[in-house]
Amino acid sequence: MRKLTIALLAILILVALALLPTGASAATCSSYSTQAEAQRAADTRDADSDGIYCESLPCPCARPASPSGGVPPPDAVKPKPKSARCTRSSKVQILKFSAKKYPSIRRHTNAAIARGWPRVMRLNRKGAAQRRDRLLDSPKLGLPTKSGFDRDEYPAAVGRGRANGDMRGLVRGIHPIGWMADVRYVKSSENRSHGASLGAKLRRLCNGVRFSYLFK
Repeated sequence: MRKLTIALLAILILVALALLPTGASAATCSSYSTQAEAQRAADTRDADSDGIYCESLPCPCARPASPSGGVPPPDAVKPKPKSARCTRSSKVQILKFSAKKYPSIRRHTNAAIARGWPRVMRLNRKGAAQRRDRLLDSPKLGLPTKSGFDRDEYPAAVGRGRANGDMRGLVRGIHPIGWMADVRYVKSSENRSHGASLGAKLRRLCNGVRFSYLFK
């Protein structure tokens, strides 16, 4: 009788163990939407025993952590955004332009400086569009749009708006500060080419850096 009882208990125990989840097969890959989720759970079958679960699922994907545990799975590591680098300098940056290619810009620059506008500008990208619009839309300007020509500004909108030592030309006008400048008609092709070249030369410089034109 005792032997029969022991045998029955053993059978019951085996049945109970068979009904319990086994850990590695407690879930299936269809329980997860991405491979990374299945990898973090680690409760499905690893068919080829390489430590990577549910390789058929779509990414984001993850791989097993290193034995030391010090390296998180790739999906948990976000690359640091590259910080924008620019050149800072206390020296005035000389921007060289072709006098042959930009004769009208050269003449306007020299004439504006002769009238008291500063030779040295300070890079100030913020608000450049507003300064330009404020100036060119002013009824006091007296220079309406003209077919085939642009209205060139000196100092450039991107180079005015802040005090420049004892040269107060950059802060003439208000709302926003420094919106005023000298304006002259220049052929559109020349003005736009010079504007593109100026933008390329300024791209590497940080706001606040001083610069001036040199035509050769």
